[in-house]
Amino acid sequence: MTTPAITTTPTKLFYFFVAIFVISLLGFFPTYLVKFPRFEGLSYAHHFHGFIASTWLLLLICQAWLIRKKNYRLHRLTGKLSFVIMPLLILSLSMVAGASYSSNIKTTDRATALAAMANGIPEMFFLGLLFTLGMLYRRNSGYHLRFLTCTGLIMLGPGLGRFLIAFCHLPFQYAIPLLILSTTGVGIAWLAVDIRNRRSAFPMAVYVAIGVLAFLIQANKFSEPWQQFAGWWASHFYH
Repeated sequence: MTTPAITTTPTKLFYFFVAIFVISLLGFFPTYLVKFPRFEGLSYAHHFHGFIASTWLLLLICQAWLIRKKNYRLHRLTGKLSFVIMPLLILSLSMVAGASYSSNIKTTDRATALAAMANGIPEMFFLGLLFTLGMLYRRNSGYHLRFLTCTGLIMLGPGLGRFLIAFCHLPFQYAIPLLILSTTGVGIAWLAVDIRNRRSAFPMAVYVAIGVLAFLIQANKFSEPWQQFAGWWASHFYH
């Protein structure tokens, strides 16, 4: 089985990232953008995360555009920014999770506050893994493209979830599993295409495994293992 080549055209990839960015803007409009300029109830952590997350998505759009224009030299040069932006993105996720925990622990019981950390904390590790693999395999264009595209799919989750709640009027308990199934479904479809074309299943299999793990974490966020882990995380980083 051969390693994957870039079978997705740069044009399609460009519009795919633009779509992720637009959905994210729409999803966060009712809960964040509409609160401009006072942003009542939101902290510095939310502003920092919003800025860095937007920067990452714009970087993905820029990189896809540069590939489309066959400007590989500038693509590689611009890609160096990712070594700064991705660590800041992971840090921002931790900051938002901490701000949410600090707020939730004042208004609800500890178990619920720890369960809420299932949104944010896992994504830190998922993004870190995908980015690390993408950089380790940066000389393999197929692997590199797939792993970094998957970071975009991870970023789609929060915006898509809010979009489903705000515009499709789905309850939170249904929107979260649906967004995980939707984003993981893209990975499953891509995995099937790679297998059909006799290309390595490794990159998309990693992403599908992440999607399954994310679903399991959400389904078991009140379980003892998650409560213990989230409690340890909160006691070490949020106090």
